[in-house]
Amino acid sequence: MYVVGGAESWNCLNTVERYDPDGNTWTLVAPMNVARRGAAVAAHEGKLFVVGGFDGARALRCVEAYDPARNEWRMLGSMTSPRSNAGVAVLGDAVYAVGGFDGNDFLNTTEVYGAAADEWSDCAAAPPPLSG
Repeated sequence: MYVVGGAESWNCLNTVERYDPDGNTWTLVAPMNVARRGAAVAAHEGKLFVVGGFDGARALRCVEAYDPARNEWRMLGSMTSPRSNAGVAVLGDAVYAVGGFDGNDFLNTTEVYGAAADEWSDCAAAPPPLSG
């Protein structure tokens, strides 16, 4: 289990902790490249994807992936829209970002990540605006 980012008071964090249930211990791992709260997180192909969020000033489009075998983060292609408090899901070989808040409006849009091209593309709109 991982705890990713968040905030301490008003300061966004880039820290990441991993829980080991066998030892009942928490360990700091490599920090993210971007401090954020309200990010969406999913496991995909052995990596932890952190999608969007809020950096204290604005909603984010950036995405990064954590490789636990190397204990390192890599920036991926950015989403087409900034999204904090979005949903994220893995279906088959694809990662989807759904809804969220772009800093002005609640979104009813969905994006899908294409690993081969390292880019996000828009999908069909969801019925109502979604966040959280």
